[in-house]
Amino acid sequence: MKKGWKRLPFLVSLFFLLGLVAFSFISAYVLKDHIHVSTTFLRDENGKIIKTLPFPPSWEYPFGVGRDGHNILWSVIDGARYTILIGLFVSILRVGLGVFFGILYGIYLKKMRSFFTTFERAFRFIPAILLVMLFFDVNLFSNTTKGFSYLVSIIFWLTIVALPSLIHVIGNEVSHFNKEDFTTASRAMGATKFRIIRKHVVPFLRSRILLMIVQQMISTLLLLVHLGVLRVFVGGSKTIHLDSFNSVTMPKSNEWSALIGVSYQELMLNQWIVFGPSIAFILTLLSCNVMKRMLVGAEERIVIPKTEQATLKEIKQIKKSDFTFAEAVVNNKDIKEFSKV
Repeated sequence: MKKGWKRLPFLVSLFFLLGLVAFSFISAYVLKDHIHVSTTFLRDENGKIIKTLPFPPSWEYPFGVGRDGHNILWSVIDGARYTILIGLFVSILRVGLGVFFGILYGIYLKKMRSFFTTFERAFRFIPAILLVMLFFDVNLFSNTTKGFSYLVSIIFWLTIVALPSLIHVIGNEVSHFNKEDFTTASRAMGATKFRIIRKHVVPFLRSRILLMIVQQMISTLLLLVHLGVLRVFVGGSKTIHLDSFNSVTMPKSNEWSALIGVSYQELMLNQWIVFGPSIAFILTLLSCNVMKRMLVGAEERIVIPKTEQATLKEIKQIKKSDFTFAEAVVNNKDIKEFSKV
């Protein structure tokens, strides 16, 4: 049986995501000057103005053109690297910290298990989107709320919000695994806790790390969508003053959740403006779910050995002399078939 990450659906989904990110970098640094920029007016063959912004989807503009004059298709491609890489980086941080603290929680901090379980159960009922929004503008690494430190702070809060539940799950699995017969035998032979972790616990968790990363990436992408709908932009925002009284908040990057959030009101006007980033999100989540199903199926599948059946010709060749019958001792003497044995 092939491992989950070697199966064709997993590889197709993985190469789709990698290809999307690679093409996003190519479009940003190589094709940037060659991308067709739309005009304010759409003209027919005779040069007559037939449409003003926004332009609906067409063969020339598959996802249409937004009110700001940007081709939505190229905006989605440009934002792929932000969304996918942020989701991947946050999921790796979650799993890395979750595994580290989960091992400590499952093996060393047994006395704190009841307290942490109570805390995790209470924490579970608080929506993650609410916790992120409470601390979203809190920059832990700089006094300013702009720049690279602001992005690092956002990634920090996106990571922290999922750690209690993840630590609780991994810690319980490690605690249960630590009670297996082979780990008990290792302790009886004098193995230290650190050796048990290195020789038994780490190999056990290593086989599940990829699955946990995919699961956390799905969770992170969904959280980004919720933030975008609430007009909380991960890549930062800028305020554009239309006049003395009116202003609009725009995202600094083409990150997909920001594209959805900034055009959310278009669902009542021009729904197709939101279709582009929404389709990109759906395809990315679909790819992650396919990868997850392949990894889960590889873990749960049980290999049943194929039994060999003797042919009729082989059965006829079997002689009674090929068998040796041992004397049977039957405790129940009421059975007539064995009463003479």
